[in-house]
Amino acid sequence: MKTAKILDQPHDTFALEYDDTRGTKNMMRLDALTYEKAIQEAKSYLGINDDNQDPDGNLWEVE
Repeated sequence: MKTAKILDQPHDTFALEYDDTRGTKNMMRLDALTYEKAIQEAKSYLGINDDNQDPDGNLWEVE
């Protein structure tokens, strides 16, 4: 199972931290104003479907 974390940032913004296929941690800023929107944006960016799987079939947990 892969994990993506939504992080609180200064000025009421959010960031996404996740591991790529090589195990390297990546971080990106999200344009969402709420935690719920940040989760939606993260899932969209990573290609995670309603079953929490990406196109390669990997299971994700977004926290």
